[in-house]
Amino acid sequence: MTASRHYVTTTIPYVNSRPHLGFALELVQADTLARHWRRRGSEVRLLSGTDDNSLKNVLAAEAEGVDVRVLVDRNADAFAALSAPLDLSLDDFIRTSSDPRHRVGVERLWRRCAAAGDLYRKEYEGLYCVGCEQFYTPGELVGGRCAEHGTEPRRVAEENWFFRLSRHADRLHRLVSDGVLRVEPAVRRNEVLALIESGLHDFSVSRSQARARGWGIPVPDDPGQVVYVWWDALGNYVTSLGYGTDEAAYGRWWAGDGRRVHLAGKGVVRFHAVYWPAILLSAGLPLPTDVLVHDYLTVGGRKISKSGPDTVDPVALTDAYGTDAVRWWLLRDVPRVGTPTSPRNG
Repeated sequence: MTASRHYVTTTIPYVNSRPHLGFALELVQADTLARHWRRRGSEVRLLSGTDDNSLKNVLAAEAEGVDVRVLVDRNADAFAALSAPLDLSLDDFIRTSSDPRHRVGVERLWRRCAAAGDLYRKEYEGLYCVGCEQFYTPGELVGGRCAEHGTEPRRVAEENWFFRLSRHADRLHRLVSDGVLRVEPAVRRNEVLALIESGLHDFSVSRSQARARGWGIPVPDDPGQVVYVWWDALGNYVTSLGYGTDEAAYGRWWAGDGRRVHLAGKGVVRFHAVYWPAILLSAGLPLPTDVLVHDYLTVGGRKISKSGPDTVDPVALTDAYGTDAVRWWLLRDVPRVGTPTSPRNG
């Protein structure tokens, strides 16, 4: 058997609250894929972490009456502590607000895209969902509300930096349709292709320091702006490998031969299969090879979340039923990501 190399990542969750079972699903799926490939003789690196620089975290700290750093550190520790009760074989765990690798890499990625002519400033007014950390057009809302969170977006007007997503539409469509960037399952791949075909619009990649409450990574050479949380967060897949700092791991796991596999929930497909690949194209960096998408865990038809009424504590479940039982249930009885059955997964 010929050994290969697999870099496997989870998304990194906001730390506005403690972990819930939905994210445990993604952790266990990623861990299982990593164990599968290790047993087949592959070199594997498994990454997870936390998204500390979200406005959601700032607002949660304000609501609780504590410093943002206090809330972020406390909840990030709770996510990191999932490794033991879920028996995860993580090789790395990155925190975007405190890991010294991260800010340097985000700044370098920003400068690469700026040098490519893909960043520009403009005044903008739009409907912003804090839950998604995303602007929406009226046509993307359901009854005037975010389809993901059921909340009415806030109207925001300010001058931000924008990324020329539209410039990369044709190439993205070709990469996804040809399977060079593999999005699974097919229904999610078709959603991505339909999104691209409908016309990609440039998107805002910064926020004012005032609206961000001074929390986050300042835009290089423009300290009045903070890097948009999704740009910041997506960069973790390469900053954790030393992109911009010590690039030996980056050269081995991202720039070298092998698979670069992202696991993600269906609600963030556009970020992982459209926005992130476009940023990488702009910066002249390799793309992920696979985006494997899972559905949500639900209670009564409602998504389980950290802050909603139907949250479920994964640690309490492992305490009650044991790690193996919880892992077995998550893998056997809930919707799966693309599974290792195709030749490319072998």
